[in-house]
Amino acid sequence: MGVEAPGERLWFLDWLRIGALFGVFVFHTLRPFDDGDWHVKNAQTSEGISIGIAFLGLWGLAFFFMISGCAVWLALRWRSSGEFLKERAIRLVLPFAVAHALLSPVQFFIEEHHKGRSSGSYVSDARRFFSDVGGDGPLWLRDTYHLWFLVYLIQFAVLGLPIFLLLRGRTSWIADRFQRRGSILLLAVPLVPVHLLLLAAPGPEHGWGEFVFFFDFFVIGYLVMSDVRLRAAVRRDAWYGLILGAGAFVLGVGTGIIDFLDGWWPNPGYSWPYLWYSPLITLAVWGWLVAVLGFGLRATALQRPVPPTLARAAMPYFIVHQPVILAIAYFVVAWNVGIGTKYAVLLPTTFAVSALLALLLSRVPVVSQLFGVKGR
Repeated sequence: MGVEAPGERLWFLDWLRIGALFGVFVFHTLRPFDDGDWHVKNAQTSEGISIGIAFLGLWGLAFFFMISGCAVWLALRWRSSGEFLKERAIRLVLPFAVAHALLSPVQFFIEEHHKGRSSGSYVSDARRFFSDVGGDGPLWLRDTYHLWFLVYLIQFAVLGLPIFLLLRGRTSWIADRFQRRGSILLLAVPLVPVHLLLLAAPGPEHGWGEFVFFFDFFVIGYLVMSDVRLRAAVRRDAWYGLILGAGAFVLGVGTGIIDFLDGWWPNPGYSWPYLWYSPLITLAVWGWLVAVLGFGLRATALQRPVPPTLARAAMPYFIVHQPVILAIAYFVVAWNVGIGTKYAVLLPTTFAVSALLALLLSRVPVVSQLFGVKGR
């Protein structure tokens, strides 16, 4: 099994993380205009945007979690278990606590006023928000908004650590089985029955079924990075992954997966259509993940360092982008113009404001650490 030198940096992972972050931003700017419920909604919605949302949501978040699993492999190359957990607490728990306390009440205030459930002041709504913050697992809090991603990552780090320690130095036998062309796609096979059994488990939004779904891809991210032959297999099979991902997605759309998910996501459950769509989702997601990671490994442009300013602003950008989108969308959706005009304003405006705030937060001493920026 080949390994890199402990200090060697795999820059393509940083670029893919930046790309995934931008994808999440685009996803959230589209949410006011799709057919599903969200915090701020336009009166007119778009079926085309709904298909785009289904496409991005199908694999984009799983890719974000897989990249996070890849990063865990990097972190554990030279950290002990205790050092790793301490670093996760500083980089995840602290910024989550700060962001939840400061920004979740802002999003609550905007949503309550937009949906006509409140006409009070920000102070009164914030007081109402904090009056009952408890919720069901796996989030454990009632309203985390986009910060649910950090709640998952915090738990994934703790739950995944014993698995990662068990896999350390023991992945050669796994890599031996994926040396034939196209074989890396078979990693999805054991996931199909697990997701079929658990993804439809009843519960709240971001429930245990989804938790297991994303945790699986988090672990696979670590696994793929842990052996250079597995990484080479992903690089080799990028085109096969694209064919599988695109084919499964087109097949799903052609057989009505958009209409199925519209009713299924708010109220998951088992049904005959679910027996068809669940394996299709797992295969499509893994196909796209192999494709994007594989082409990322191939791209020469991604083998150079990420500019330090961009790298430092990434976590603050994730934290502030959705509150900015909600605040600006609150006014934009009220305009008497078409969706195209509204989106043409919303996308660049929210990007610019979020980027400016992220850059400012990443440069202020102490404050930057509170928003997840790694110390110099």
